[in-house]
Amino acid sequence: MASQPRTCGNGDCNLATDEKCVEGYPLEECPHVGRISIEDIQEVRDDAEPMVIAETTIQLDSGEPLDRETAASLQRRRLSRAIGLIGPNDSGKTSLIASLYDLFQSGPVSGVSFAGSNTLIGFEKVCHLARAVSRRVKPHTQRTSVGADATFFHLDLHQEESGLVSFFIGDRSGEDYLAATDELARADEFFELRRADCVTLLVNGEQLADGEKRHDVKAMTPQIVDALVEAKSVCEGCRLAVVLTKKDVVIASPHVERVTREFEALVAQIKDAHSGYLGEIRAFTVAASPQDCEDVARGEGIGDLLRFWIEVPPSPAVEEFRSRAAMPRMIDRFGHDGEGDQ
Repeated sequence: MASQPRTCGNGDCNLATDEKCVEGYPLEECPHVGRISIEDIQEVRDDAEPMVIAETTIQLDSGEPLDRETAASLQRRRLSRAIGLIGPNDSGKTSLIASLYDLFQSGPVSGVSFAGSNTLIGFEKVCHLARAVSRRVKPHTQRTSVGADATFFHLDLHQEESGLVSFFIGDRSGEDYLAATDELARADEFFELRRADCVTLLVNGEQLADGEKRHDVKAMTPQIVDALVEAKSVCEGCRLAVVLTKKDVVIASPHVERVTREFEALVAQIKDAHSGYLGEIRAFTVAASPQDCEDVARGEGIGDLLRFWIEVPPSPAVEEFRSRAAMPRMIDRFGHDGEGDQ
């Protein structure tokens, strides 16, 4: 057991620090040396305020799809692209999102590498029902809730030409987009399209191959674009990808040539109507989640679409400069047509 500390009655003594008597006495013989008694120990009051220790809280990402404010905050970190996905129910929006994420599990896609995500839980949820672990006989994807605000799936992707780019893929129910064709005021809600660098319109290939449903698809597809452009829900110069989905069903049907012809006609109709307002309009065909993988690979065509998303469109100012540079100068016109000769 440790001995009790000693004290000294001489105010000049440093016994407490150097264990020596200032008067030179041996400690056992010094008349001023004493020991601390239990009465000398200061009592601690129970009502004294406890010491407050500051807590450090670490906020972790939920991994779920991002709301509007969170997506906007992340977009300020680095170069980013916003992608709008539009199309009727069952056109394949969720399947496209799931397929893109799943393809990165095996490595780069068309020279584009996965570099991170803040929405991994969200991606895993939409992929689950299409995997064997779900114990479903056929692949399935969950529908986006009608009337809910759009959310964003986030991907950090790297490409040699463009470096690291953050992608924010908007997700909203197809029924909400269809409602805008009858009620343009609804289009004001589509904030995910107004900020989009590229809008991707999905055309249901299975329904286009169906003799009874094809007419609805042919009428509905251009109407959606008409409504969004008229309501200014998409920015002027925004690029548009028109995507024929469910390629596996299309090529398995007896109407492949007819579907191809009618899809090309739809794309041409959209170009004729809106090429003056929109930027580049390009057609794609994909098989995001094919039922039969013998003839069509899972994710076929997704790589081409991804490269279109990641491309940097030419600046409008540069295009305007090129257009003006190609025009003949006024002085040249005078010289050639003779009207300027006096």
